[in-house]
Amino acid sequence: MKTPTQTLRVVFALSMLACSVILVLFVRGRAAWTPEFWLQLAAASVVISAAICFVAFRQGKMRLVAVPLWPFVRLFVRQLAIVYAVSAVAISGVALAVIYAITRSGPNALALAVLAGLWLSLWLAPGIASFTTWRKLRIPKVNDVKL
Repeated sequence: MKTPTQTLRVVFALSMLACSVILVLFVRGRAAWTPEFWLQLAAASVVISAAICFVAFRQGKMRLVAVPLWPFVRLFVRQLAIVYAVSAVAISGVALAVIYAITRSGPNALALAVLAGLWLSLWLAPGIASFTTWRKLRIPKVNDVKL
């Protein structure tokens, strides 16, 4: 059984949509929550995620061709766990520094930072894991530059 060709693209697009909703809510979160606000939120989120997906998917990127299902699942779940852990720690660290600088309260800043890191990583990690999984599965081309 083969993995559907668009699997990573769908996961990436949904992850970017969730992240763009969070971003728009962060930027405009104090506005009155009217029906117009929700329409603007939806429109802005779709535009942001579509732009990110356009860049990420051009030239056939993140497309799977003849990849067996179970090796793909094992690799994706491993990448997802690694990316979630790393992004949770990174986001928590940045959030801790920012929140502590504002509040000067260690326990409160730590609690909020850990919560933010764990929650935001839930939405960000699938998109990054999709990209890293695709990078590991793709066949290297002649013109690819090794970094």
